[in-house]
Amino acid sequence: MNPRIKEIWMESLKKIETAYRKFEEAAIKHAEATETGNYTQANKSYQVIAKSARYLKETNSIKQLSKLLDSESVGVRIWAATYLLPIFERNAMQILQSIASGNNIHSLTAKMTIDEWEKGTLIL
Repeated sequence: MNPRIKEIWMESLKKIETAYRKFEEAAIKHAEATETGNYTQANKSYQVIAKSARYLKETNSIKQLSKLLDSESVGVRIWAATYLLPIFERNAMQILQSIASGNNIHSLTAKMTIDEWEKGTLIL
C-alpha cells in the first residue's frame, strides 16, 4: 500500500474511533444529566451525540454503534439504538422496548422514541 494512502486511512480510522468514543461518553453524560434534571448539560451532551453520529454516518461507520447496544449505561443503549433504527430496526426496537418497559425517565424517553419512529416522525 502506498505510504500516503496508508497514512490517510489510519487518520480516518482514528477519527472514526474518536467519534465513537465521544458518542459513548456523551450518551453517558446525557443520561446522568437527564436523571438529575440538568438540562444544560443534557443539551450539551446531545450536541456531541448528534455531531458524532453525523460523522459516523458520513463515513459509513454508523454500524459501529451496534457494539454499544450491550452497554451497562441505559443512556448509551438508548442513543445507540435510536441511531441504529434505520439499519438494524429489529435489534434497536428490542433494546428500546426493553428500556420502555421500565418505570423511569429513560423508559419514557424510549417510549417516545418508539412512538416517533412508528409514526415516521423521528428526526435523526
